Amino acid sequence: MKRIRWNKKTLSRLLIFAGIVLISGALIFEAYHYPWGTLFGRDDQDEVSIPDPSPIVWENEDRDSVIIRSTPESSPAASAEEPGLLPGDEKAATLPLSVYTQLGILKIPKLNVSEYVLEGTQRQLRYGVGHVEKSGALGQQGNCVVAGHRTTAFRYLNKLAAGDSIILKADDNIYTYTVYESFAVLPKETWVLGNVENEPYTLTLITCTPYLVSSHRLIVRARLADINGMTPEAYYGTASAPPAD
Repeated sequence: MKRIRWNKKTLSRLLIFAGIVLISGALIFEAYHYPWGTLFGRDDQDEVSIPDPSPIVWENEDRDSVIIRSTPESSPAASAEEPGLLPGDEKAATLPLSVYTQLGILKIPKLNVSEYVLEGTQRQLRYGVGHVEKSGALGQQGNCVVAGHRTTAFRYLNKLAAGDSIILKADDNIYTYTVYESFAVLPKETWVLGNVENEPYTLTLITCTPYLVSSHRLIVRARLADINGMTPEAYYGTASAPPAD
C-alpha cells in the first residue's frame, strides 16, 4: 500500500510540475511577442524601425510551391464571384497552391508586425497576410483590404489606436497609412470591402474577433498619409491620380 501511495504522490507532483512548465512557457511566449510599445508608447513608427520579414518556410504540402512577385498595378485578376463572407476564418478548408503571388510587405511598428502581403486570403494567410482580391491595389486609390489570422500576424490588432502607422512596401515605394477608426462587424457584412466615402486612399485590415471565438470580424481603417515622403495628392498629382475601381 505504501508503494502505491508513493507512486500516486509522485504522479501528482509530476503532473503539477508539467502544468507549471506549460503555463510558464505560455507566459514567456506571450511576454516575448507582446507589443510592449502599446503600453509604454512608441515614437519610432517608421519603416526602418522593424526589419523585413524572414524568408517564407513552406509547409510540407507546399514544398513544391513557388512564389512570384507582382507590382500593385499588375496584381493577378480575381474571381468574378463576390465573397459571401469576410476572410479571416482559420478553419476554412484551403488546398495547397502551386504558385503564391507576393505583392509587397506590411509593417505595423507599434505591434512589431512585419509580414509578406500575398494575393488571396485562403492558404496564403499561413505564410503572411492576404490581399483581398478585387479590392484596391497597395498604395493606390480605392479601398485596399488586407486580412490576417488573429492567432498569428494580427494577434494584437485590437491594440491599434487612432494615429498609429501602418506601412506597405511595394514596387520600391513606401506607403504610410494612419489609423483613424476600428470596429467589429459580422462575417457576412461584406460592405466593408467597398470604397469608403470621402476617403480616396483607404487601407482596411480584417481579422477574427473576439480572440479564439471568431464570431465577428475586427475592422481597422487607415488613410494614406505619405508616399516616399510626399502626400498622395503631390505624389500622384490631382489630374493623374488613378481612378477608383
